Amino acid sequence: MPLNYDARMTLPMVLTVSRLALAPVFFLLFELAIHGSPWFLAGVCLVFALIEVSDLLDGHAARTLGQESELGKVLDPFADSLSRLTYFIAFAGAGILPLWILLILVYRDITVAYIRVMVSRANVLMPARVSGKIKAWVYAFAGIGGIVDFSLGRLGWIPGSQGTVHGGALVLFLCAAAVAAWSLADYGVFFWKNFRKSS
Repeated sequence: MPLNYDARMTLPMVLTVSRLALAPVFFLLFELAIHGSPWFLAGVCLVFALIEVSDLLDGHAARTLGQESELGKVLDPFADSLSRLTYFIAFAGAGILPLWILLILVYRDITVAYIRVMVSRANVLMPARVSGKIKAWVYAFAGIGGIVDFSLGRLGWIPGSQGTVHGGALVLFLCAAAVAAWSLADYGVFFWKNFRKSS
Protein backbone atom coordinates (compact mmCIF):
# COMPACT_ATOMS: atom_id res chain seq x y z
CA MET A 1 0.00 0.00 0.00
CA PRO A 2 1.59 3.33 -1.01
CA LEU A 3 2.31 5.97 1.60
CA ASN A 4 -0.22 8.80 1.77
CA TYR A 5 1.60 12.14 1.56
CA ASP A 6 -0.88 14.79 2.70
CA ALA A 7 0.43 18.15 1.46
CA ARG A 8 -1.91 20.42 3.44
CA MET A 9 -0.13 23.49 4.81
CA THR A 10 -0.80 22.96 8.49
CA LEU A 11 1.07 24.91 11.16
CA PRO A 12 3.69 22.17 11.63
CA MET A 13 4.19 22.00 7.85
CA VAL A 14 4.61 25.78 7.65
CA LEU A 15 7.25 25.63 10.38
CA THR A 16 9.09 22.84 8.58
CA VAL A 17 8.98 24.54 5.18
CA SER A 18 10.14 27.80 6.77
CA ARG A 19 13.44 26.14 7.65
CA LEU A 20 13.95 25.22 4.01
CA ALA A 21 13.35 28.84 3.02
CA LEU A 22 15.47 30.34 5.81
CA ALA A 23 18.56 28.20 5.20
CA PRO A 24 19.76 30.13 2.11
CA VAL A 25 18.81 33.40 3.84
CA PHE A 26 21.14 32.46 6.69
CA PHE A 27 23.96 31.76 4.25
CA LEU A 28 23.43 35.04 2.40
CA LEU A 29 23.43 37.08 5.61
CA PHE A 30 26.51 35.22 6.85
CA GLU A 31 28.38 36.05 3.66
CA LEU A 32 27.26 39.68 3.88
CA ALA A 33 28.49 39.78 7.49
CA ILE A 34 31.91 38.57 6.31
CA HIS A 35 32.31 41.02 3.46
CA GLY A 36 30.00 43.86 4.46
CA SER A 37 28.65 45.62 7.50
CA PRO A 38 28.88 43.73 10.82
CA TRP A 39 25.25 44.76 11.38
CA PHE A 40 24.36 41.76 9.22
CA LEU A 41 25.36 39.67 12.24
CA ALA A 42 22.06 40.62 13.84
CA GLY A 43 20.27 39.05 10.88
CA VAL A 44 22.45 35.95 11.13
CA CYS A 45 21.54 35.51 14.80
CA LEU A 46 17.85 36.17 14.16
CA VAL A 47 17.57 33.69 11.29
CA PHE A 48 19.51 31.09 13.28
CA ALA A 49 17.09 31.52 16.19
CA LEU A 50 14.05 31.26 13.89
CA ILE A 51 15.35 28.03 12.35
CA GLU A 52 16.09 26.41 15.69
CA VAL A 53 12.80 27.52 17.29
CA SER A 54 10.85 26.21 14.29
CA ASP A 55 12.62 22.87 14.65
CA LEU A 56 11.73 22.79 18.33
CA LEU A 57 8.09 23.65 17.73
CA ASP A 58 7.05 21.79 14.57
CA GLY A 59 7.10 18.29 16.02
CA HIS A 60 5.44 19.45 19.24
CA ALA A 61 2.75 21.30 17.29
CA ALA A 62 2.10 18.28 15.07
CA ARG A 63 1.57 16.01 18.07
CA THR A 64 -0.44 18.55 20.09
CA LEU A 65 -2.73 19.55 17.22
CA GLY A 66 -3.06 16.04 15.84
CA GLN A 67 -1.52 17.17 12.54
CA GLU A 68 1.21 14.58 12.10
CA SER A 69 1.61 13.59 8.46
CA GLU A 70 3.79 11.25 6.46
CA LEU A 71 4.99 14.16 4.33
CA GLY A 72 5.93 16.06 7.46
CA LYS A 73 7.88 13.08 8.75
CA VAL A 74 9.87 13.08 5.50
CA LEU A 75 10.36 16.84 5.19
CA ASP A 76 11.30 17.43 8.84
CA PRO A 77 14.64 15.55 8.78
CA PHE A 78 15.36 16.97 5.32
CA ALA A 79 14.79 20.52 6.57
CA ASP A 80 16.97 19.80 9.61
CA SER A 81 19.83 18.54 7.45
CA LEU A 82 19.59 21.35 4.92
CA SER A 83 19.49 24.12 7.50
CA ARG A 84 22.18 22.78 9.82
CA LEU A 85 24.55 21.77 7.05
CA THR A 86 24.15 25.33 5.78
CA TYR A 87 25.47 26.58 9.13
CA PHE A 88 28.45 24.31 9.05
CA ILE A 89 29.32 25.02 5.42
CA ALA A 90 29.25 28.74 6.26
CA PHE A 91 31.50 28.16 9.27
CA ALA A 92 33.94 26.12 7.18
CA GLY A 93 34.01 28.84 4.54
CA ALA A 94 34.86 31.38 7.25
CA GLY A 95 37.71 29.19 8.51
CA ILE A 96 36.03 28.40 11.83
CA LEU A 97 35.13 24.77 11.22
CA PRO A 98 37.79 22.26 10.08
CA LEU A 99 36.91 20.72 6.73
CA TRP A 100 37.35 17.16 7.97
CA ILE A 101 34.61 17.72 10.56
CA LEU A 102 32.35 19.17 7.87
CA LEU A 103 32.98 16.06 5.78
CA ILE A 104 31.84 13.78 8.62
CA LEU A 105 28.65 15.80 9.06
CA VAL A 106 27.90 15.77 5.34
CA TYR A 107 28.63 12.04 5.02
CA ARG A 108 26.33 11.28 7.94
CA ASP A 109 23.38 13.23 6.61
CA ILE A 110 23.70 11.99 3.02
CA THR A 111 24.01 8.37 4.15
CA VAL A 112 21.04 8.59 6.53
CA ALA A 113 18.98 10.23 3.76
CA TYR A 114 19.89 7.28 1.49
CA ILE A 115 18.87 4.83 4.22
CA ARG A 116 15.52 6.61 4.56
CA VAL A 117 14.95 6.30 0.80
CA MET A 118 15.79 2.59 0.85
CA VAL A 119 13.43 1.98 3.77
CA SER A 120 10.66 3.99 2.11
CA ARG A 121 10.86 1.73 -0.95
CA ALA A 122 9.21 -0.88 1.25
CA ASN A 123 6.48 1.70 2.02
CA VAL A 124 7.79 2.12 5.55
CA LEU A 125 8.74 5.38 7.23
CA MET A 126 11.82 4.96 9.39
CA PRO A 127 11.10 6.25 12.90
CA ALA A 128 13.35 8.90 14.39
CA ARG A 129 16.17 7.35 16.39
CA VAL A 130 17.26 8.62 19.80
CA SER A 131 20.71 9.21 18.36
CA GLY A 132 19.17 11.47 15.72
CA LYS A 133 17.37 13.55 18.34
CA ILE A 134 20.53 13.91 20.43
CA LYS A 135 22.43 14.83 17.27
CA ALA A 136 19.96 17.65 16.61
CA TRP A 137 20.60 19.19 20.03
CA VAL A 138 24.37 18.84 19.73
CA TYR A 139 24.30 20.38 16.24
CA ALA A 140 22.25 23.30 17.60
CA PHE A 141 24.76 23.99 20.38
CA ALA A 142 27.62 23.66 17.90
CA GLY A 143 25.83 26.19 15.71
CA ILE A 144 25.59 28.60 18.64
CA GLY A 145 29.29 28.10 19.34
CA GLY A 146 30.16 28.81 15.73
CA ILE A 147 28.08 31.99 15.63
CA VAL A 148 29.58 33.29 18.89
CA ASP A 149 33.09 32.54 17.64
CA PHE A 150 32.44 34.21 14.29
CA SER A 151 30.67 37.22 15.82
CA LEU A 152 33.38 38.00 18.37
CA GLY A 153 36.06 37.67 15.70
CA ARG A 154 34.15 39.87 13.25
CA LEU A 155 33.33 42.56 15.79
CA GLY A 156 36.67 42.44 17.58
CA TRP A 157 35.02 42.33 20.97
CA ILE A 158 36.87 40.91 23.99
CA PRO A 159 40.01 40.18 21.95
CA GLY A 160 41.74 38.46 24.86
CA SER A 161 39.05 35.78 25.00
CA GLN A 162 38.90 34.88 21.32
CA GLY A 163 41.31 31.97 21.67
CA THR A 164 39.21 30.49 24.46
CA VAL A 165 35.97 31.05 22.53
CA HIS A 166 37.43 29.47 19.40
CA GLY A 167 38.63 26.50 21.45
CA GLY A 168 35.17 26.10 22.97
CA ALA A 169 33.56 26.20 19.53
CA LEU A 170 36.02 23.59 18.29
CA VAL A 171 35.09 21.31 21.19
CA LEU A 172 31.43 21.66 20.23
CA PHE A 173 32.26 20.88 16.61
CA LEU A 174 34.16 17.78 17.71
CA CYS A 175 31.16 16.71 19.79
CA ALA A 176 28.97 17.19 16.71
CA ALA A 177 31.31 15.01 14.66
CA ALA A 178 31.34 12.30 17.33
CA VAL A 179 27.54 12.29 17.65
CA ALA A 180 27.21 12.27 13.84
CA ALA A 181 29.41 9.17 13.64
CA TRP A 182 27.42 7.47 16.41
CA SER A 183 24.10 8.39 14.79
CA LEU A 184 25.30 7.10 11.42
CA ALA A 185 26.26 3.77 13.00
CA ASP A 186 22.90 3.61 14.80
CA TYR A 187 20.88 4.18 11.64
CA GLY A 188 23.16 1.82 9.73
CA VAL A 189 22.59 -1.00 12.21
CA PHE A 190 18.83 -0.38 12.11
CA PHE A 191 18.84 -0.55 8.32
CA TRP A 192 21.02 -3.66 8.19
CA LYS A 193 18.82 -5.56 10.63
CA ASN A 194 15.65 -4.67 8.75
CA PHE A 195 17.28 -5.28 5.36
CA ARG A 196 18.28 -8.77 6.42
CA LYS A 197 14.72 -9.44 7.61
CA SER A 198 13.27 -8.36 4.28
CA SER A 199 15.79 -10.20 2.10
